Amino acid sequence: MTCIRIEHGFICGPDVYVNLKPFGAHVWLEWHKYHGPTFYRSEAAINPIRVPSKKTWEAFEKWQQSQ
Repeated sequence: MTCIRIEHGFICGPDVYVNLKPFGAHVWLEWHKYHGPTFYRSEAAINPIRVPSKKTWEAFEKWQQSQ
């Protein structure tokens, strides 16, 4: 993960950015070792999904098991 210190904190880039479609959800995962997962509906990663569905969490768990 790449982290950059700014005046009032840090900006961190993801360790992994992956499409979860092969795992059963039509979402994109941005994974940070320290911050955890963030899910998006498109590859552009503009608006995060505020409350991921059960299907999204199940796909995330399948992805984690494959790692």
